[in-house]
Amino acid sequence: MKKDNLIKNLIIAALIFVTFWFGIKPIVSRQPGSSYTKIRSGEYDFAENEYATIVIGSEPEGVAAALACARTGLKTLLITEDAGLGSYIKKGMISSMDPQQGVINGKKILLNQGIYQEIFGRFTVGFSGQDYEDSIKNLVEKEETLHVIYNGVVSDVHLEAGTIKGIYVRESGTENYYEANVFIDATQKGDLLTLCNTPYFKGSEDLGIQNFYAPLEFNFRLTGVDVEALKKGRKTTDFIDEFRLVLLAYEKFNPRTKLVSPSFIIYDDNDMVISGLQVFDVDVEDEEDLMNAYKEAEEEARLLTAFLKNILIAFKDCAYKEGPESFFVPEYKHYEGRYRLKVADILENKDFKDKVGLCSQEVDASKFINHNTKYIVTKPKVYSIPLGSLVPINVQNVLMLGSKAGFTSLASTSAGSIPTRITVGEAAGLVSAFSTIRSVSPAEILSAGDNELKALRKYINRGGVELSDFSESILIPETEEKLTDHWAYPYVRDLVEYGLISGGTENDFKLNYEASQDVMAVLIKNAMLKMAPGKYGASVNQALKPYENKVKLTGEKAAEIVLGALSIPYSEGNALQALNNAGIVSSHITDQLSAGGNVTLDLVYALVVEAIRNIS
Repeated sequence: MKKDNLIKNLIIAALIFVTFWFGIKPIVSRQPGSSYTKIRSGEYDFAENEYATIVIGSEPEGVAAALACARTGLKTLLITEDAGLGSYIKKGMISSMDPQQGVINGKKILLNQGIYQEIFGRFTVGFSGQDYEDSIKNLVEKEETLHVIYNGVVSDVHLEAGTIKGIYVRESGTENYYEANVFIDATQKGDLLTLCNTPYFKGSEDLGIQNFYAPLEFNFRLTGVDVEALKKGRKTTDFIDEFRLVLLAYEKFNPRTKLVSPSFIIYDDNDMVISGLQVFDVDVEDEEDLMNAYKEAEEEARLLTAFLKNILIAFKDCAYKEGPESFFVPEYKHYEGRYRLKVADILENKDFKDKVGLCSQEVDASKFINHNTKYIVTKPKVYSIPLGSLVPINVQNVLMLGSKAGFTSLASTSAGSIPTRITVGEAAGLVSAFSTIRSVSPAEILSAGDNELKALRKYINRGGVELSDFSESILIPETEEKLTDHWAYPYVRDLVEYGLISGGTENDFKLNYEASQDVMAVLIKNAMLKMAPGKYGASVNQALKPYENKVKLTGEKAAEIVLGALSIPYSEGNALQALNNAGIVSSHITDQLSAGGNVTLDLVYALVVEAIRNIS
């Protein structure tokens, strides 16, 4: 009997423990975690027009944010100007998506899990816009605490002391008022941020270039393709490479179009979507220029279709079917956050304390070139996206998503990649829930100290977002030395920030490569254009033109290039001595130069940066 009572008491004690640990303790302590993320129904008393979080914009990152918050049990509102949830995926005819893999401690880690996998995981090869929208709709309709307003436009905000109290939304011919603890701007143009007068720059203005944006992407659909023949050939890598080579052999007709990393997705009905066609040098604020660009892209797509008909047997009966509803616009406005993510952060594989997502996408400066190749500045092993980049500088309770967040324009080519947008969107939804639970704004979380940031990371991680800690470095391919330990790293860092040099996917900046005269002449001209545009003129171009040749670069010629760019006189054969006397460049650099000796790229980088610093 005593033994039976002992067993009963142990069972009762265990039940009490389980009830406390998984039932009462989460409510009392509000510690984050997968067992603690679900809020009890009715625990928070929201009025009819009041929500924990309001997400504006049905882009995939916005949907991810709304889903993540709603799944905690908190009342969530998603507002879209559109009649559906297809967003830029459907409108831009984006038909494939590849999750990113980072490298942590020598192991590959899948960085886009959770909601990203729920949306795209069931698509084994590719998908149509309707497939995507159906997938999104199915996920949204399952969430009882998620409400959606279609065809709604945010017309005004009620802002007090840097905090949004509510927003006005035009819908169905009326204007209604909604309140929330946290607001998330997931629109492409930053509609809510604009109403809040959040500062921003456009396109590449941070690089000293006005009215210049990343190329617009034009995906298009063919019909009448012999899909069976393609499926058989597609099983071999040789065929895929051959197909790309054929496309890259195509000579474009329109001067503003280019074909970069072309690829295709096959549909079962003898249709195919081809991606990689871009139009560059388009002013995205100019509607007429956008219309003209679309016409140019469509004309190029038709010509490319005719080219394929004559080159590949599987395409002999194909025809151009349709273009996208609209371009996919990679960048427009870049809003000011509490922190601006830089290319240097990516180059250094930085792990932020306030991280909300991980990324390994390369930094792509292809917008600066007009031919059919990628211009990869750097390819990180892994780095983190900081919460500070999502919190606008002038508003306490707003989060901003997508490429418009607090990134430099070049950093946004990596941090603003679509898989990262979705994963960070999911994290933002969890941040908004955490803010409600803790009764603090996202801005207050940033200044709350390490313990609160640690609790937030734990909450996001248990919610399904990969947030492993890491310490990774880019290594110099030739020596396996850490790039950050090389004496020339500060100069490399400054140049990559402007996209002036490229390490490619191997991060090989060829520091020990012996340079030719044209490499330095072109680099210093481009550096002046971006880093000190007011100092560049016709006289500089004229002074450096004689050096645009493949002759080896010596210390004397390098000095001539620097002095010529800065309009500093020197006597023939005495340029290196004149450079030393002028004190323009640090002695630890000039001491490595000899008049007739070859000059390696690490010295070129140093000479260019120090010369520009001298005049800027």
